[in-house]
Amino acid sequence: MSYIREADGGGLAIGAMTTYAALQGSELVQSNAPVLADAAGQVADAQVRNMGTIGGSLAHADPAGDLPAVAIALNAELVTSSTGGHRTIGIDDFFVDLLTTSLESNEILNEIRIPALAANSGSAYAKFGNKASHYAIVGVAAVITTDGNGNCTGASIGVTGAGPAAVRAGDAEAALVGSSLDDDAINAAASAAGNGIEFNEDVHASAEYRAHLTSVYAGRAIRAAIANAG
Repeated sequence: MSYIREADGGGLAIGAMTTYAALQGSELVQSNAPVLADAAGQVADAQVRNMGTIGGSLAHADPAGDLPAVAIALNAELVTSSTGGHRTIGIDDFFVDLLTTSLESNEILNEIRIPALAANSGSAYAKFGNKASHYAIVGVAAVITTDGNGNCTGASIGVTGAGPAAVRAGDAEAALVGSSLDDDAINAAASAAGNGIEFNEDVHASAEYRAHLTSVYAGRAIRAAIANAG
């Protein structure tokens, strides 16, 4: 189904058949998860945004898709349906490998739940896109939370395009939490964003170039998220 509504207890509940265009234009998404609206607006072209859906993007798990990284950064929960009932999958358990998720053969993705962002949080998505398809050669989504005095109390970072599946940049998150978000901390986090990734190599970019892009775009996403946190 296609819908966007406030979830019980805060945050958003989004039907899996909700299109990119609906996400981009939704005031609820813009208010509660602006990085999702921003990333949806960067997908492909108008025709694709009017037809493609958030559920299709996540379930397909294309390694160059935009929304998987955003879902990781937003700590999304995915609700499935099957003849046996429903289950909820945390985003860190969802993406398994190239075009592979933890969905069972008898399951469909039914709903995406986005928790409410903490106070003093900012978010951003930055990508180096293919000029023709607009797929992410590398894309990084970041959500940064501060204590109001510029100190980082929370960081959530997702990376797409770099490897066979979207992943959480855990080492980059750890480099930020507890820091004053100065240049040294941000640079350390950006350098660590690619840790553990087996970088893709194809006609669009070498593994070495993707590693470089991951660091560069992690830095851009983090700095933009900090700016958006005020």
